[in-house]
Amino acid sequence: MPRVPRICGRPVLINVLLTRPRQRQAKSTAGGAQTMLFLLNDMIAEIDIPEIHLSKRWKSLGCGDPHSMRAREALEFVTRVVSDHVREHMPMDEILIQDLGSLIIAKTGANAALFPVFESSVGEPRLTILPEAILRTLKQRAEQEGTPPNIAEIWPLAA
Repeated sequence: MPRVPRICGRPVLINVLLTRPRQRQAKSTAGGAQTMLFLLNDMIAEIDIPEIHLSKRWKSLGCGDPHSMRAREALEFVTRVVSDHVREHMPMDEILIQDLGSLIIAKTGANAALFPVFESSVGEPRLTILPEAILRTLKQRAEQEGTPPNIAEIWPLAA
C-alpha cells in the first residue's frame, strides 16, 4: 500500500501538474546573466539584472539608498530627473535610462513607464508591465527604422 504524506499528522493529497515550465520573461546573455527590457517614454533600454545594476549604480544616480525607498519615493525621484531633462531639453542617455529603469523595476515591478510631457513639464507617471515580446519587437523596429517607438500606439493599449 502506498505511503500517504502527512502534515501535522493529517493525510495530505498532493497534486502534481505535468506542464512545461513557465517561460522566463528575461533573456539570458552569453554569460548566463538575466537581462530585461525597459521602456521609458519612447526609449528602450536593455538592463542586465536590474537589482544588481541598481546596487552598483545607485550612488552615481544620486537617489539615496534604494533599499530604504518606497515605490512612491522612487517614482518621485525619477519624475524629478525626467523633469530636469525635459526642462533643459537634454536627451537622456542609455546609462541613465538603465539606472532609472532599474530603480523602477526594483521598486514597482513595472517594465514600462510613461512620464507625459505637457509644455516642458512632466505629468503623473503611468506604469505598466508589457510582455517581453512586445518590448523586443519595439526595440528591433526602432533599430531597423532608426526612429523611436510611437508612444501613441503603445500607451493607450497598455492602460
